[in-house]
Amino acid sequence: MATLNTDIRYIKGVGEARAKSLAKLGITDLRSLLSYFPRAYDDRRAYKKIAGLIPGENACVCAVIAGEPRLSRIRKGLDLIKLRAVDETGALELTYFNQSYLKNTLHTGDAYVFFGRAEGTPSRPQMTNPLFEREGAHQITGRIMPIYPLTAGVSQSMLCKAVEQGLAACVDELPDILPEDVRLAYQLCHTRFAYENIHFPTDDEALSAARRRLAFEELFLLALGLKLLRERRTFVAGKQCKKVDLSPFFPSPPFPLPGAQRRAIGDIARDLTGQRPMNRLVQGDVGSGKTMVAAGGVAANTILRADLMAACAREGVKLYLPPLRLCGDNGAMIGAQGYYEYLAGARADLSLNAYATRDIDDAVVAYRAQVRDIFA
Repeated sequence: MATLNTDIRYIKGVGEARAKSLAKLGITDLRSLLSYFPRAYDDRRAYKKIAGLIPGENACVCAVIAGEPRLSRIRKGLDLIKLRAVDETGALELTYFNQSYLKNTLHTGDAYVFFGRAEGTPSRPQMTNPLFEREGAHQITGRIMPIYPLTAGVSQSMLCKAVEQGLAACVDELPDILPEDVRLAYQLCHTRFAYENIHFPTDDEALSAARRRLAFEELFLLALGLKLLRERRTFVAGKQCKKVDLSPFFPSPPFPLPGAQRRAIGDIARDLTGQRPMNRLVQGDVGSGKTMVAAGGVAANTILRADLMAACAREGVKLYLPPLRLCGDNGAMIGAQGYYEYLAGARADLSLNAYATRDIDDAVVAYRAQVRDIFA
């Protein structure tokens, strides 16, 4: 008894070799086979008379074989089958390449339905390698047929037959994940109907209903996932930072910070000291002050690693954080990196003069060595 977890190689007509090819498409079992949807569809419902064929268009033609197929061997590796089919309006020349078995398959006087691209001229229509089946079979003609993405070793015919077997075996096992009240509220079809008609639609309306159901289901699951993530941000506790007095930060640039920048920095500071994980995006035009907002965030976050501080400083923060005179034994003037050290509450016995005399990258080396325990 086949189930959704049945290995694809056990499906009739697949086997070991084709199973390896199908695995390249992500198809390994019946569940993944039924979830491998077509990329397009061939509408083979319309029948045309031979006289009504238009060169360049695909069409189905019901015709009778008028003569025995003729086999020609053009050269090694190239066989040619030619035959003539007729209806009450005219004759159609058919050509098949490297399908010599058709000489004993297509019989004079039998009626077949041929599907392919019309070629030649309106007065002498032709088809090359058209699909065919006996009249009334309705397996590959007279219906809407799926067109799947393929890979080497996998044909449309083989994949269609495998999907048909999969649907017949376990379509009822597919779970209907939508709550019944949601399905009814949005007038959606059942899972079985959706999967049967996304692969082999009975008509355009059925295909539209199947697409709508499966698209809604995908977006429904996405919405649930996003809601779960939001709830985690609301109820899952994040790592809290120490509260830092930002009053020394705001007057440090050589210009007053606009209200929007102050509000953004304040929002970041509140998030960093809150219990929920922060999830913010700083957005603005070029030159709008995003770097200064980032600097405020760095100042507010006392557990950021020195690597992030150094990167922020190299981006230009040191241009906006001039040396500050801090209260200390030596009264030294310190630069941007020393300012971070001051805000982080580093030890008072650091050699602050280093930050005022060296390049910022050299200062970072000393900074990492001396306050590594703070940012670990």
